[in-house]
Amino acid sequence: METLFIGKNYLKFDEISSTNSWMMERLSVQNFPEGTVVYAKNQSNGKGQRGGSWSAEALSSLTFSILLKPSFLPISKAYDLSICIALALHDCLNELRPGFSIKWPNDIYFEDKKVAGILIENQLNKSSYQNAVVGIGLNVNQNSFVKLPNAISLKQILGIQFPVEKVLERLCETIEARYLQLRAGNYEKLRETYLNSMYRYNEGHRFRTQNKEFFATITDVLRSGRLVLELQNGEIRDFDIKEIEFL
Repeated sequence: METLFIGKNYLKFDEISSTNSWMMERLSVQNFPEGTVVYAKNQSNGKGQRGGSWSAEALSSLTFSILLKPSFLPISKAYDLSICIALALHDCLNELRPGFSIKWPNDIYFEDKKVAGILIENQLNKSSYQNAVVGIGLNVNQNSFVKLPNAISLKQILGIQFPVEKVLERLCETIEARYLQLRAGNYEKLRETYLNSMYRYNEGHRFRTQNKEFFATITDVLRSGRLVLELQNGEIRDFDIKEIEFL
C-alpha cells in the first residue's frame, strides 16, 4: 500500500527543536501541500501535551509532524481528528503484535506503559479548520528510560531493532487510511472503534481529581473530548484532561 498524499512532500532534518514548532512558524509565510511530513532524527525541544515536553533519544525514536488541512471538519467535531490519529497509530502498532491501546485522550499504551504520544495544534477560522499540525512521538529502539519509568519502546516490547523510517512509512499509510474515513464522514464508526480500543474502557480503576482519589469506570467520551466516568455510587461525571489523573 502506498499513500496518496501523506508523506509525498517529505522534509528531513538531522536536528530540530520541535517539528511541530517548525511547521507552525512557517505556515504563515509558506504554503505546504496537505500531507507534508517533517521528520527529525533528533528533537532538542520536543513538545508534549498540556505544555509539557516530549523526551526522545536521538536516532532511537520517531519524532515527526504531519500537516493536514481538514477544512471539511466543523470545529464542533475537532475531537474526531484526535480520534482518527490515535486509531491510526493503534492500527499500525497492533499489526506488530496485539496489546496496544489508546489511553485517553490519545496516548498509545502497551499494557500499562506509554509507547507513543500525539500533540495536535490547530489553526481555525470562525467555523472550520484551516490547518492541523499533528505531532507524533514514538519510542522505537530506545533501550532504557531512566527518568521516565512509565515509558516503553517497540524494541523492549518485541525484542527486535526497527528501521525507524520504515515505521514512519507505515504510519503514514495508516494515518491516511483513517483520515480518509474521517473525510468521508464516518464519525460514529471511528468513535465506536476508538472507544473499544481505549485503555481501561469499561473497567473499574482509581483516579484522582483535585487531590481526591476515587474509584470509577470509563463509560464514554463526549463529542467535546471530555472523559465520562461512572462513580461507585452510580453518579456520572465528565472531566477535561487537566481535571483528572489516572492512578
